Amino acid sequence: MARPPRKRSVPVKRDETQRYRCGTMEEHRRLIRLDPEYRWRRRQIEQETREWIRLYADEGLRTGLIRIPVVVHVIWNTAAQNISDAKIQSQLDVINADFRRLNADATSTPAAFTGVAADARIEFALAVRDPNCAATTGITRTQTTVSGWTRTQTGMLSAAGGGHDPWDVTKYLNIWVCNYTDGLLGKGSFPGMPAAEQGVRCHYRAFGTIAPVDTPYHLGRTLTHEIGHYLNLLHIWGDDNGLCTGSDEVDDTPNQADKTFTPPAFPHVSCMNGPNGDMFMNFMDYTDDAGMNLFTAGQSARMDGILHTVRASLLASDGLVPPAAVTGSDLWSKDVSDDVGAEPDASAQPMYISDDIWVRNGTDGIANQDHQNPEYGSPATNVYVRVRNRGCTGSASGTVRLYWAKASTGLSWPAPWDGSVTSPALMGSAIGSQPVSVSAGDDEILEFPWSPPNPADYASFGADAGHFCLLSRIETGPAPGFGMTVAETSDLYANVQNNNNIVWKNITVVGEEGGRVSAAIIGNFGDKPQKAQLVFVTPKGEPYSIFDWGQVWFEITRETAQAWKKSDTKLHRVKRFDDTTYRVLGPGASIGPITFGARKFGVLRLRFAPSATKRLGVRIFTLDLQQFAGDRLIGGQRFVVKTKPDPRGVHLDLSTMVFDGVTWTKGPGKGPCRCG
Repeated sequence: MARPPRKRSVPVKRDETQRYRCGTMEEHRRLIRLDPEYRWRRRQIEQETREWIRLYADEGLRTGLIRIPVVVHVIWNTAAQNISDAKIQSQLDVINADFRRLNADATSTPAAFTGVAADARIEFALAVRDPNCAATTGITRTQTTVSGWTRTQTGMLSAAGGGHDPWDVTKYLNIWVCNYTDGLLGKGSFPGMPAAEQGVRCHYRAFGTIAPVDTPYHLGRTLTHEIGHYLNLLHIWGDDNGLCTGSDEVDDTPNQADKTFTPPAFPHVSCMNGPNGDMFMNFMDYTDDAGMNLFTAGQSARMDGILHTVRASLLASDGLVPPAAVTGSDLWSKDVSDDVGAEPDASAQPMYISDDIWVRNGTDGIANQDHQNPEYGSPATNVYVRVRNRGCTGSASGTVRLYWAKASTGLSWPAPWDGSVTSPALMGSAIGSQPVSVSAGDDEILEFPWSPPNPADYASFGADAGHFCLLSRIETGPAPGFGMTVAETSDLYANVQNNNNIVWKNITVVGEEGGRVSAAIIGNFGDKPQKAQLVFVTPKGEPYSIFDWGQVWFEITRETAQAWKKSDTKLHRVKRFDDTTYRVLGPGASIGPITFGARKFGVLRLRFAPSATKRLGVRIFTLDLQQFAGDRLIGGQRFVVKTKPDPRGVHLDLSTMVFDGVTWTKGPGKGPCRCG
């Protein structure tokens, strides 16, 4: 059936000869004309991306964070072009805020689009190790005799051309800051473009937020846009010159007629996308910096797809690990996203959330390195452990031993991991062991088949019957020390923090099934009575906490209630409704003291109730329940709530053409792509 004619509404534009916003698609079209291999690679990459999205997008945002090492190559001819370290840091601050939806102007997103605005869970940091395993600031400076380049020139990408050669493009995001003489602001490389061009180029006057910068490109959004291309995002209007046929292959960015420069009044309707019209404030439009403020859930899924396929090597890069202060090699795994291998780990994040251990209820843990709750009866549950080597030369070998325990805030070592705690059920045991050998600067991912225990054995623990936590230990020496830097004691938290070859995961993804309920086992795995304090903690630096998203309730058994009375337990920011029902009122809420006898346990049955009115976008909300003995943190359990996209108000992309990685073609049965 013929489509009715569209009433085009053309966005407001300025003279494009003054500033040429982005050169990525021009470079893409040049390569597809000249390079058959590039055309083949791009089609393969698009197929892989679509397949990853088809398989995994419905799982929502990743529970952990991805941190990408960055090297900034400053190519300068005049003193003004030799930009300051402070200007570079200002740009890093912008992209970190934008990709995490921590940008101050996120509140400017129209209400119609806030339901799909997403935290992409990606962060960036200047490299601290260069490709030769030397310490670095992550900034290179090259004085050049070239006064500047035009948008089709590539001299800044090599020493021979007057610029700087890229660092290993499989381990670093290379950013060249230079002078363009024809008004180009920036250019990002699509995955599949030649290795020598991989990275992002940016005009020095459109980089960062510190002078010299040119209004209206003075807020650092050029780099946000170009990194979007580096992570395989397309322009939201589909580069079809106003025909309304092209797509960015993301459902939740409305089909849009053309690029936008000066932000129009909202709503701005084109391509029959009313009533709320174009998402011209998306980072992948050409809007002025002050008018850009969001990525969507569909765009986040597309970026995740490329980070688990073509750009997967960035996940294991050692660019953010200082050259080891050890002789030879050193095997280790990361406790948290900002762990650098130092002993003890100085991160402010809790030690029980390692992204280097993850569960998949299948054999797809390489394709998708995000954590799932283990499922009893799954035909192929596997645990994956990443082992790294932070050394500069040689290789190192060891044995990885993997354990499970019933999830609890009060875990110790070696019980219950050694199978010695059997009441009220088996509370932990070994999963298996494997030898491992890793070359310096490299990593290996080990796969451990696992049959999770039957949840029926833990029925007394309530909703959390099926949740377990994991511990990995890399042994590089004989007993009794096993090669640990600091001798292990019964203090599990200290063991993990002091030794970079022990990592721990105690994360529960709280699903909507059954009403977002879970549970936490509190207690004492030791052989002596213990007084404990329970504290509810939310991450710092986030614009919203789980208490902005909704309410947190818990119930206890009457036996536990009696024990609290005997302990003269006090409540802080916890409201009691009756002997067994309580509501947590906010971060820092606490319960204690609670006296636990030797190997005695209790249960908090938790319920997470979303607000019926708040639309906070697509985010991860976390709540840590931590158990203390005096001032000493014993352990904790993290509860993760993933919010799903709410596309009400968004006219989903119903363009008639599909992008095959090279160009837009008529697709069979074209409908919305599975991208969000």
